[in-house]
Amino acid sequence: MFGNLGQFRYGALTAGSAQEVGENLQNSPLKTQSGTPCLPPQRQRLQRDSILLVLLLSILCGCGGGGEKRVEAPTPTPLGEFESLLARGRIDQARSLLEPFASPEQPNSVRGLARLGLGRCDLIDRRLEEAIRHLDKARRLLPAGADRAKAQLYLGEAYLRNKSVMTALNQLESAFGALRNPELKSRAAYMIVRTLDELGDPVPTLYREAAGQAYFSEYSEIWSQPQPVIVKSTADLTPKPVTPKPKVQNLTPPPALKLLKRNQWGSLPVRMSSVNPMSRPFRITIHHTADQSNLADIGQSDPREYLKILQKYCQNTLGWGDIGYHYLISKDGRVWEGRPMKFQGAHAGNNTLNRGNIGIALIGNFNKVKPSTAQIRSLQNLLGTLCVVYDISPSKIHGHSHLKPSDCPGKHLNPVLRELVRKLKSSAWAKLKAQENSKSR
Repeated sequence: MFGNLGQFRYGALTAGSAQEVGENLQNSPLKTQSGTPCLPPQRQRLQRDSILLVLLLSILCGCGGGGEKRVEAPTPTPLGEFESLLARGRIDQARSLLEPFASPEQPNSVRGLARLGLGRCDLIDRRLEEAIRHLDKARRLLPAGADRAKAQLYLGEAYLRNKSVMTALNQLESAFGALRNPELKSRAAYMIVRTLDELGDPVPTLYREAAGQAYFSEYSEIWSQPQPVIVKSTADLTPKPVTPKPKVQNLTPPPALKLLKRNQWGSLPVRMSSVNPMSRPFRITIHHTADQSNLADIGQSDPREYLKILQKYCQNTLGWGDIGYHYLISKDGRVWEGRPMKFQGAHAGNNTLNRGNIGIALIGNFNKVKPSTAQIRSLQNLLGTLCVVYDISPSKIHGHSHLKPSDCPGKHLNPVLRELVRKLKSSAWAKLKAQENSKSR
């Protein structure tokens, strides 16, 4: 509305400015038949907008009055009114209140807060696609801080209800670190813990402790087994049996695997300041490298040189501690050691997805070509060995696109991976597990 008024400075737009505008109008050479001043249409619009802007700023900032202290008028609080409407269940009124603030004419911060509110309305009404659209927009518009974290919290809930579990965990973990409100932080931790428990994945102590004994009944329908409300009696002082921690496997390359070690391709040392220790592996993610053409050619012809280039890129350009993957498989079927297994990988997208996650990459772009027979055979052997050594269920083997929106590991590798997992579930993995159990007796 005020796009043509850039020449007016904020501090100059006071009641005195309004008087000046009026004097200019009186001095206008153009008059109507009755003698009142008349301006061309463009200047009329400018005049009208000027007066409106002066009045608006007078209301918001107080009128100028020489050296006297200005008294600020209270500003409208539509967001506060929104929370009140939401608490009383008046969702349609709350939505109508915020819609004008979501328009592109508003500053990004205002639009972001409006989108956050609209997303919450749609989440309550279970309009999940609309909720995700608004909340994702809010996440992008809002600056880093508590408001963006709120958007990510509600976005995580929307994704959970929409069965996009890994994307939900992404948002919830990001929100958890930035939330300052204790209740909202507890909600984020609660959803993370319940989801990881549902998946059968290990739960980091950080989230378990933050969730504590909290219970939010409104989330129960998200998971297949709702958690009952547990009331702990202070009189119950009976010692609880201590469940021993599961034995952690030695995180070294599997001994049964024919593997080309790091010193065989001339790796540089791991940058220790940029890596995290690997927790107990419980899942495996498959990738393709999908390199640019010049690097892809090297990957096919000289895997050793390719790995050196890839490591330098990861360390020097990306600032990582090492190659992101734990294992790489070249076209000829050779399996190369990437990042040592004692360090968490950097391949799945973020800390949540990388935790306890073994990363395997097949060198090539499998949206363009099919993986070689040698690569498929080596991948099958590697998966079978890792499942036995680290006691990983084949149901925890996925392509990268299962964890986050991506076309990785490529349209030609995805069906191959599904078939390998099926075989592991039905026969190979079960036999290997039986052999392993018999040896341990």
